[in-house]
Amino acid sequence: MNGIIKPAVVLFLVCLVVTCGLVLTYNLTKDIIDERTVLDAENARKEVLAGVDGFVKIENIADIAESNPDNAALKLVREAYVGLKGEEEAGYVFSVVNKGYGGDINLIVGVDKSGKITGLKIIKHSETPGLGSKVTDKKFISQLDGITPAGRLTVVKGQTEKPGEINAVSGATVSSRAVVGAVQAALDMAAELEKAADKQ
Repeated sequence: MNGIIKPAVVLFLVCLVVTCGLVLTYNLTKDIIDERTVLDAENARKEVLAGVDGFVKIENIADIAESNPDNAALKLVREAYVGLKGEEEAGYVFSVVNKGYGGDINLIVGVDKSGKITGLKIIKHSETPGLGSKVTDKKFISQLDGITPAGRLTVVKGQTEKPGEINAVSGATVSSRAVVGAVQAALDMAAELEKAADKQ
């Protein structure tokens, strides 16, 4: 009996010390990690909407999505920020999540007051390496960056013929549509925010 109790007590004490060490490490680094996360998010927003002084979070995006049941894509927008240059609103930054082939694709999209896409950045994805992951490549992203679409964005296979057509990554149409759909959701939300500002 003593042969079983002694190793069990030793194992319990080792686990207790390791657990206490993990809790202590977590508590010491939690604030630093939180600060870093906030700073990284701010830098990512500045990357897609350059030249602004700061951002203010827009709180009513869920209400806007609910009041537009005909446009389900608005629900893809998780967060929205207005970018300020001095006292003036320069544009918006949206955090958007859409379902890709391998799971959720998280991206941020910058849109200026005229509806021009000022930048986009894919933050996280789980698309197939070497195939769906190519939606993060400059070749694909550059089709969206800097354009002011006159109509809805569409994904096409092969050559694009009309404005607003985006050439899909070969073999990754689902991933391409997910990114383009997320960007369209950001454009739609920007248009809704502009409409609401005009009414005020």
